[in-house]
Amino acid sequence: VSLLDIHVDTPSSALNDDPLFEILEAGTGHGALTLHLARAIHAANPPLPKTPDYTVNVEEPEDAVYLGESISDLQETTIESWKPCRRAIVHTLDISSKHSKHAKKIVQGFRHGLYAGNVEFHVGDASAWIASQRVIRQTDEPFLNHVFLDLPNAEAHLANVAPALRVNGLLAVFNPSITQIAQCVEKIREEKLPYLLDQVVELGAGMIREWDVRAVRPRSTLKKPDARESPEASDAESIDPVKGQEARDGELAENLAKEEEKWAMVCRPKAGQMVVGGGFLALWRRMERIERPKSKEQSEDESS
Repeated sequence: VSLLDIHVDTPSSALNDDPLFEILEAGTGHGALTLHLARAIHAANPPLPKTPDYTVNVEEPEDAVYLGESISDLQETTIESWKPCRRAIVHTLDISSKHSKHAKKIVQGFRHGLYAGNVEFHVGDASAWIASQRVIRQTDEPFLNHVFLDLPNAEAHLANVAPALRVNGLLAVFNPSITQIAQCVEKIREEKLPYLLDQVVELGAGMIREWDVRAVRPRSTLKKPDARESPEASDAESIDPVKGQEARDGELAENLAKEEEKWAMVCRPKAGQMVVGGGFLALWRRMERIERPKSKEQSEDESS
């Protein structure tokens, strides 16, 4: 939550036309992060109105009735009428309905549900949920300020998250293995997705260690052939030196061509820091896609 740098303003009495501040958390789990996110955006929403006071008579049944409705029904009606006034929402999604129900109980049970109204619980796939939201909202405009993916296959959702994430919004990916973070880095590079990697950190017991994770093109390291090991040195009389040099030049050109297409992943911790346990968190910032100017040949091809 701290790395996402969430800061919201208390709503004023005047009408606010600013877009909603929305966060998607994919991978609800037990709801611990959900609760912290809900608390971080709490100031942006107006206070939840109180239900009418009702004194329960000991002789009456437990399900007391107030003007024809039970107290629980009144509370539910009050919350539903309050929801359109929210200026910030956490959408939390889990593939397991069991986990989602458990997390909902955790959030509702914390301080009598003080932050529960800030959260919408969903069950399903992250990419499918984003697609469904586009249909419901009837727009292709991005609507998410931040996205947090706590999923084993986070790289499979990166392309679908990008159009829904606002420019300068943060995408956070948490995985227990650094190789899973590396898969996301590689996916973004291969598909040229509009993300800029801010940082990769290792989380542990009270410590944070930063990692260097990036795709690089290694420099070609060419060894000069040793005269003692070179077959041309011992068989100089049987090999035409001109043809031999042409063969070596051709082999060298082929190797260089292969090296130009080769990429390697750098995954290493910054020196001088120690950590025990935890996992890895990567933060990308959503960048505006820059359209490269078309060449004269491309313009002529399109016009023809």
